[in-house]
Amino acid sequence: MAKSPPATATAQVFQSEPATHSTPPSSSTDGFFQTPPKLENSFYEDAAYRRIFSFYLPESVQIAVTPDLSRFGSLVLQPSTLAWTADAERNPPYLRAFDTWGRRSNTLITSEGWRKLQDLGIAEGIVAIGYENQFGAYSRLYQFLKYHLWAATSAGVTCPSAMQDGAARLLAVQLARKDIQLGETERRVFETAYQHLTSRNPECAWTSGQWMTERAGGSDVRNTETQATFAPLFTEGSSILDTDGLPLGPWSISGFKWFSSATDSQMTILLAKTPSGALSAFLAPMRRQLPTPPKTELNGLTIQRLKPKLGTRPVPTAELVLTNTRAYLLGNPGQGVKTITTILNLTRIHNAVSAMGTWARGLAVARAFARVRRVGGGALLVDTPAHIHSLARLHLEYRGMLQLAFFGVALLGLAESPADPADSPALSSVRSPAESPALLLLLLRLLTPLAKALTARAAIAGLAECMEALGGVGYLENEDPEWNVARLFRDANVLSIWEGTTDVMAADVVR
Repeated sequence: MAKSPPATATAQVFQSEPATHSTPPSSSTDGFFQTPPKLENSFYEDAAYRRIFSFYLPESVQIAVTPDLSRFGSLVLQPSTLAWTADAERNPPYLRAFDTWGRRSNTLITSEGWRKLQDLGIAEGIVAIGYENQFGAYSRLYQFLKYHLWAATSAGVTCPSAMQDGAARLLAVQLARKDIQLGETERRVFETAYQHLTSRNPECAWTSGQWMTERAGGSDVRNTETQATFAPLFTEGSSILDTDGLPLGPWSISGFKWFSSATDSQMTILLAKTPSGALSAFLAPMRRQLPTPPKTELNGLTIQRLKPKLGTRPVPTAELVLTNTRAYLLGNPGQGVKTITTILNLTRIHNAVSAMGTWARGLAVARAFARVRRVGGGALLVDTPAHIHSLARLHLEYRGMLQLAFFGVALLGLAESPADPADSPALSSVRSPAESPALLLLLLRLLTPLAKALTARAAIAGLAECMEALGGVGYLENEDPEWNVARLFRDANVLSIWEGTTDVMAADVVR
């Protein structure tokens, strides 16, 4: 058995220590405090973004859009804007099912931060830019370059924006079709909805839902149980109108939708089966007029409950009961999947750019942290080879995925503006004289699910490493929203699921 040192030896050890410490102990107010990093405007600081900007846009368009993108890149990092992000995250939506006296209320309550961010995105033209067509085939590139800067700050309002964009494009296609004769009322309803969806005025702009998912089918809409019946009960001058004073549709829809994001939207596009069993697409307003207070009510809709989620918590995602919801048919009967594909192609591009914008913020935080964080011996992380090697690998992957996403955006712009000149080096090479518009559309159709799947997976993994690059701070749900990489990681996880999982996208590519 080892013997204890004699008392005299122990005393000698302590006698060799100074009597006092040379510095005071740390406390909650004294000691080391990390110098806060500083996030820079990504329009200038993100080298990969700058490469996309200069590669896809001709010089004339670059000069025209730089002031707006530069200003917006600063705006999304302003404390006042980020305070709305924090408020939306702190105060998720909730359902007020009944009033004080026991009457069913079925009222959806969203936070002020969510509403302010929604209004900001609308006013900034996050959707409208794509329809103002100021730059022809480059309008979509301008739109999504701005969208990329917006994604990480938006608290998920990009979700209803994506469906708003898809619905606007679908209505534009339907209004331009020559093979379908729209009635006068239908045309007015579609034109009015299109004007709302493409407006920059938050007072009158609409977002849209997209209701496909049901309990039985998930991504396989063949198992849809919601039913639509042609039952034209109303005529012109009817007292039962939508909130724009237009007659409600002649189709009555009843059923149950398992996932419905953007429940606070003003309209929705949905799938339902007609009596023949074929799937068709429909447009339904969310609310209808009442002759007495409260003046409006939901259009045959009951919000059963809101979904608790890992991320995108500010987004009101609900289970909905439809009972005699009045709607208008979109496209030909029985061609619902073909009709709604117009929306899916757009929302999947939104998904890809959202993934890249969210990942870009995580990388920006990691870069900013590396510039101020000192480790063993006082060296900055930015001067530490192992750390920089990891960041360099992440940035290389990000650059590749960013090119994939924006190649899809560029193809979308060309497909929507086939007669416009494509005079940037990137687009002129895609639209060569030998290439037919049909081939371009096929390439876009192939690329869209591929970009959606790969960018989502890459962003989720990349943001996990961005958290790791910050150490313990990266794992925290930080009160300062600009540093909350954990929130970005939570939110990004939905990107590989909604609008079709990775395997669903793979099957789509194979088809």
